Amino acid sequence: MRAGRAVPLTVLSLLALVAAAFYLCSQREIIYRDINTPDDIVDINSRIVRPIAYTSVVSLSDLAVDTRKQKFIDMMLPAILISKDRLRIKRERAIELLKKEKLGTRDRVWLDELKQLYRIRDADSLVLRLNDHPTSIVLAQAAIETGWGSSRFFVEANNAFGVWSYDANEPRVRAGEARDGKDVYVKKYSSLIEAVDDYFITIGRGPYAEFRKHRASGSDVQNLVPHLDSYSETSSEYVRKLNSVISSNKLLEYDVYVLSGKEGA
Repeated sequence: MRAGRAVPLTVLSLLALVAAAFYLCSQREIIYRDINTPDDIVDINSRIVRPIAYTSVVSLSDLAVDTRKQKFIDMMLPAILISKDRLRIKRERAIELLKKEKLGTRDRVWLDELKQLYRIRDADSLVLRLNDHPTSIVLAQAAIETGWGSSRFFVEANNAFGVWSYDANEPRVRAGEARDGKDVYVKKYSSLIEAVDDYFITIGRGPYAEFRKHRASGSDVQNLVPHLDSYSETSSEYVRKLNSVISSNKLLEYDVYVLSGKEGA
């Protein structure tokens, strides 16, 4: 599981975030849905994926293994693609603004908020932190962290990546374990998209400098995975498991899947 810390927001920066969220959401029509039973998960039968945002999930543990895995992929894939699309839009806007000699107040606040979010003081490495990476890696990490959609954190909190919470004021659920005599909590998200968004932030600002460097240079999945050893305390074993999940479940095929423009497209 990974740690995530909240960043305090000023009124001005909160307004900037709201404006940015409106800008990003306006780029694509998103379909919001709850999942009450596994049958509510829309099957993905082509490389063009409808932008569905699941706001609640159910445990897949009672399904047959192959069915469980496919349902999990069908559930997670739209959220991953939507999040990657949002990140792309954000990155393109950052690149555009960083080229300007003078910025307006809203644009300057937006960039400052991004630097605060990614815990950097200069803008030079911002674009590097706003890159995304192959969908197969994201799917594999979510599969490992949730046991293919069977973990309590996934069902109760939409937490697909085991991200911890250290802020009592944010939505979260108590873990069943304690560390150094203290309770452990994981973040609770309003949708799977929010969980994936936070995952990309974690990768963008966590101890993954080598991973970020290699993904920016266009390294393939095989060369990227070893640089995620810090994601888990099991280190090299985690890397081995990631490679195994990607290979044995043929997840590389999902690296070419894209979002449709709107519902029914």
